[in-house]
Amino acid sequence: MDTSAEAWKEKGNGFYKQKRYDEALRCYLEAVEIDPLYADAWYNMGMTCKALGYHKESVSCFERARNFNTGNNSAYSASPRSRSSSTSEKLPGLRPAPQATGKNKPGQYETARKKEYVLKRVAPFTIILLVLFITFAAVLPAINGPSGTGFFPFQGPGGADTRGPVVQPGQGIAKVPEPGYSILPTVTPVLVAVPSQYQAMKTGAVVKSFPYVLRGEHGEITITLYQGVGREIAKEDPYSYVGEKDRYQKFIYLPGQDAFLVPLVDAIREKSTDPDDQARIAVSLVQQIPYDQEMLDKGTLEIRYPYQTLLDNKGVCCEKSVLLAYLLLKLGYGVALFDFENEKHTAVGIQAAPEYAYKNTGYAFIETTTPLIITDGNGEYPAFGRIISPPEVLPAGEGKPFGSVREEWNDAREWQRLNSLGPVLERTDYNRWQSLCRKYGIVPGPS
Repeated sequence: MDTSAEAWKEKGNGFYKQKRYDEALRCYLEAVEIDPLYADAWYNMGMTCKALGYHKESVSCFERARNFNTGNNSAYSASPRSRSSSTSEKLPGLRPAPQATGKNKPGQYETARKKEYVLKRVAPFTIILLVLFITFAAVLPAINGPSGTGFFPFQGPGGADTRGPVVQPGQGIAKVPEPGYSILPTVTPVLVAVPSQYQAMKTGAVVKSFPYVLRGEHGEITITLYQGVGREIAKEDPYSYVGEKDRYQKFIYLPGQDAFLVPLVDAIREKSTDPDDQARIAVSLVQQIPYDQEMLDKGTLEIRYPYQTLLDNKGVCCEKSVLLAYLLLKLGYGVALFDFENEKHTAVGIQAAPEYAYKNTGYAFIETTTPLIITDGNGEYPAFGRIISPPEVLPAGEGKPFGSVREEWNDAREWQRLNSLGPVLERTDYNRWQSLCRKYGIVPGPS
């Protein structure tokens, strides 16, 4: 994937056209982080902030676009710009000079017009800026706090950061700019770019590839993970909340982790334009991650965060389920965790129509420990056999339903029928059984 400022800006333009403004904003943030003087990216960010209702920030972005525009006369239209867009129009307030006539020599009117423009517009504007600068310099120490950081709205007096941990959907984490650049709007955890306060964690880069199967076609997603991020996340205390529900929320909504998992969500989206197929890719990807039998055998589980599960490329049922819940939430689906206390097992539920829901929960069942078909909650588990007890439903976040789940529902019923026929199948049934194994990447166990 091209990671240049130009590529991020063009990617943002694509999201903007789809009215996916939060995602567009994240891309523009990446672009200006790579190239802080990129005028077009600043302008496009201003348009996006305006669409999101961040009016003050949009004005700041527009000013930077004008300041960093080397041509000083580029046209900025009502939609995001590409670097190749026309620059023939004048900035607002300038009119094209009339053609020379017998009453004025060529260039005479243009010179007079420029003088008039400077006297009437530029000079007063310069004086106003000078007065504002002097006023700002005089009052800045009073409003900035003793430590020099109290100026920003999300911090308290004296620079004390009053933000708590992000544990609910909709809360945000701010992107702290490099010195000299204005603060940009808060963005929801789903779509935030890697903030500057987390950049120091990007050490020990490791390239990881995660396979998946979509209707029998094998694919792979490759992303860069960081050992430094894993070490920092390991310092978090996920057990600081009393309830089980809150504990899972903490695993999912961790700001630092969220910032570094965005590339995986983006990579899944790039594999298919169909949202439900994106969900299928996420499900298969997590199911394909090896089960951590060694940790289970130890009997002392310290649940890993989703980022750690990816970094270690292994996990037990609750770890893989939390990872899948995270991905499905970021892809826009309503998600819950199924906690089976009697069986000591955790699975995932994705919002679905009542006829496809698991035991009247409103969610379709998804097993995460191994490749199985969505809605198939009748599998055999080595430790306890079949799941018998009803689950405790722990909602992870709201979103859209998995609309095309009927495909999996029909396949799961067929899969259960075939398995009920015993270890020996007729040729037709055996071919159908193999076809389902290939479609979902199911690896049959020993007979």
